[in-house]
Amino acid sequence: MVTEFGQKIVRGCMKIFCLFPIKRNRILFNSHKGSQYVCNPRYIYEYLVIRYGNTLQYVWCIQNPPESLKALPYVKTVPYNSIRYFYYEMTSKVIVANIPSPCYIPRRKKQFMIDTWHGGGAYKRIGISIPKQASLSDVTKKAIITTEASDNTRWEQYRAYYNALDTSIFLSSSKRFTEVMYQSQMLPREAYLEIGMPRNDIFFTNYKAFGDKAKQKLGIDIDKKVILFAPTYRGNVKNQHFNMQLDIKMCLNAAHERWGGEWVFAYRMHIFSNSLDKDNIPENAINASKYDEMQELLCMADVLITDYSSSQWDYALTKKPGFLFTPDLDYYMHKDRGFYTPIEDWAFPYARTNDELTVLIKNFDESKHIQKVQRHLDLLESCEDGHATKSVCQIIMNELSK
Repeated sequence: MVTEFGQKIVRGCMKIFCLFPIKRNRILFNSHKGSQYVCNPRYIYEYLVIRYGNTLQYVWCIQNPPESLKALPYVKTVPYNSIRYFYYEMTSKVIVANIPSPCYIPRRKKQFMIDTWHGGGAYKRIGISIPKQASLSDVTKKAIITTEASDNTRWEQYRAYYNALDTSIFLSSSKRFTEVMYQSQMLPREAYLEIGMPRNDIFFTNYKAFGDKAKQKLGIDIDKKVILFAPTYRGNVKNQHFNMQLDIKMCLNAAHERWGGEWVFAYRMHIFSNSLDKDNIPENAINASKYDEMQELLCMADVLITDYSSSQWDYALTKKPGFLFTPDLDYYMHKDRGFYTPIEDWAFPYARTNDELTVLIKNFDESKHIQKVQRHLDLLESCEDGHATKSVCQIIMNELSK
């Protein structure tokens, strides 16, 4: 990791790009530091392309552009942390990213930076509100094995300071999200735009076609039902090994007993979980980790099993069955990130063991489930209404016209 002093030096050197004028119709998009064409920036970009075509100049920061991006017109792609990336970041009028730009790239006065973030709700702690983390290599039953441990408080404070300097607006999925991010990011409260997340607009439409598309790409029979397992990562590191403690066969059998029909199991690992213990995974389980758009997988899923991931916020909007599998709950609460909202108040019930999870699935009550989900959305004061993309694009067009 580059030192704080080194980042300040680089930040100063970046000002050489101020010799180049800001292009009034240029927008730069960035998801997960140039690693993927996904999430809120993707939905904003595609909305603008459809409505404004080549009247705007679109630049995507991405290492390996997928075919879905190459197929669209009018877009230029640049690799993350390349000279071309620095140039376009420093000369674009509007920057749209789901993770703040690097601290060593300053925002110019006439630029407009939109942080869409990459998760909703208010679950695991982030930023400067993350407690000091002990080594994560001794998690009970070795559910997670990481290669480093750190007290990241100083680094998070450093990042939060510069992110606050460089961010114009920050999209918020709920009023509770605004409150916890205000405590975690050093941004002034007025910077938060409570309109929901563009990627969640899909759940306010007839989204079956997107689910069918995902099934087709993954080779799943259109008539089969799907359990999707989508856990988050642990700690603050990027090199992790995930041990699958979930008993997949028990889950499939329980789902069949409760709802009938033929079921398949698909799993999507977090981008930070770069390896997986496959000893407990049947050969017919489907690895959807490289599927480019998570929202389409959520459209496909008939049941979601997650843990502390904010994907539960998105999925709650569908009102479909969801469950939390949390074998390391005590450790996560007290020695890892901890929570903003008590887990008992989340949209879905949690199970610490496979037996408990099986009971939850078999005893699923749709009426009680919908009531619990709605209580959760009301508790966090959801701002999702299906119009976030349109709202943020109107703001972008207003900025480009200045």
